[in-house]
Amino acid sequence: MGMIEQDIVIKGGTLIDGTGAPSISDSIIVISGTKIAKVGSLEEVDVPKNAKIIDATGKTVIPSFIDSHTHFILMGIRTQTTVDLSKTKSISEVLNQVKKQMINLRKGTWVTGHGWDESGWKDKRYPTKDDLDKVSQENPIILTPYYGHLMIVNTPALILAKITNKTPNPPGGKIDRDPGTNEATGILREEAMELIEAVKPTTTKEECLTGIKKACEIALRWGCASVHDMGSKALDISAYQTALENGFLKVRAYVMPDAQFTETMLDGLKVLGVKTRFGDEFLRLGAIKMYIDGSMGSRTAMFSDPYADDPSTCGLFTITPEVLEKRVIKAHKLGMQVCIHAIGDKGIDMALNAIEAALKQEPRMNHRHRIEHCEVVTEEQIKKIKRLGIIPSMQPNFIGEWGQPGGMYEQRLGQNRLKLCNPFKKLLDEGIRVAFGSDCGYCPPWPFNPIYGLWAAINHPIKESRISLVDAVKCYTVNGAYASFEEDLKGSIEPGKLADITILTEDLVSISPEDIKDVKVEMAIINGKVHWSIY
Repeated sequence: MGMIEQDIVIKGGTLIDGTGAPSISDSIIVISGTKIAKVGSLEEVDVPKNAKIIDATGKTVIPSFIDSHTHFILMGIRTQTTVDLSKTKSISEVLNQVKKQMINLRKGTWVTGHGWDESGWKDKRYPTKDDLDKVSQENPIILTPYYGHLMIVNTPALILAKITNKTPNPPGGKIDRDPGTNEATGILREEAMELIEAVKPTTTKEECLTGIKKACEIALRWGCASVHDMGSKALDISAYQTALENGFLKVRAYVMPDAQFTETMLDGLKVLGVKTRFGDEFLRLGAIKMYIDGSMGSRTAMFSDPYADDPSTCGLFTITPEVLEKRVIKAHKLGMQVCIHAIGDKGIDMALNAIEAALKQEPRMNHRHRIEHCEVVTEEQIKKIKRLGIIPSMQPNFIGEWGQPGGMYEQRLGQNRLKLCNPFKKLLDEGIRVAFGSDCGYCPPWPFNPIYGLWAAINHPIKESRISLVDAVKCYTVNGAYASFEEDLKGSIEPGKLADITILTEDLVSISPEDIKDVKVEMAIINGKVHWSIY
């Protein structure tokens, strides 16, 4: 006979259960096996005999975080192989960091760096090819800002990609050029980046597997039990399957295939009859990821009006409305969820129109189509999001980092449009299910921290958009589960659900909202077992 598993009891903490209900003081949670058995106050629930007791007095107990927008494998890879530029305060500091990385590198070896934010620099400009050529004209260099959608390369990289002053802009992309000579400056936006991707060394499956291991370590440290991995390629999906088979996929993954091989993949799924949700509790096929525009940082997010700090542009569409609509309709008819990257108001309009067209051709109530980021949203768009049943998948850490007075959002948008940026409260007040995530992988490790995200949503720089602690937890838990069709399985602390539970070091209800960002994770429980602890 096998050994009977010992029940676990979490006793004495402040419970925020993820459902939107008020917090409970001196709570008690009984875990039996992989599931939650009982939940209530100390007066309501008896402690089973011989149970293992976890004392949560003075702490907060919540459902494990669900990060609804990650680049999970990429994050794991980048933390080990990429120069971290997140703390640089000038172009010269960027160049110095890259120089340090290049000591003892062989000629021809590619160098990558990631994570700068020029909006706070005195330089107030992107680095260029000329800057990077001062570091090396023998090693190809690729640098990317932490908002993505733009890369800076040096002359060796341009030569390998055969980018000259005669190379045309690819559809959905832009090669920045010197206005006098027409020479490429080394700044490539959106689909133009694929010209470099085509010639740089490809990622191996072994690197993906190492990335999964590292990313799981980071997720557990932040009390996150589930991730929605955006833009996964075939190799990523294969790596996830191997990680699951070999027992080192420690968090639950909802994998979103990338639009770049959407047509081929959709045809294959049609033959197989496989739809969104195929898989098990640890690995599922998610939505089809599609892109419309870029990012505000790279000035490629698509707006109706020009950028406040560059009136020459309104952004850049990465796909035509016709192609997007065709692709969305095809995925929708196959029973696939779609998630569409759209940041600017004009991009969001395009996403809404494509989803509406699909629903007209084949009405379906429970489609749960998503708009990723959905950052600058008008009142009319909010009404349409509600009417169509769309899930905005948003990143509160962005407004925390860029939404402060004088920050990147204000620089790009100006004062009037800034008021429309990440309107969490307006969306929730309409009964719209908002799911929170980090966009980690394209950003340095700090944005993965969901506690920072809670802090940012509660202390939104625009007071009218601030939400409560209870609502912020809900967006990071059960709403994320809803966004992957799994709200009956996880995302809240209720009897019968999976025992994915996080304990925080402080009582969030009793501390100042401004201090929430300094709180740490004390323990991460997944499937009824302690997977990480500060002890």
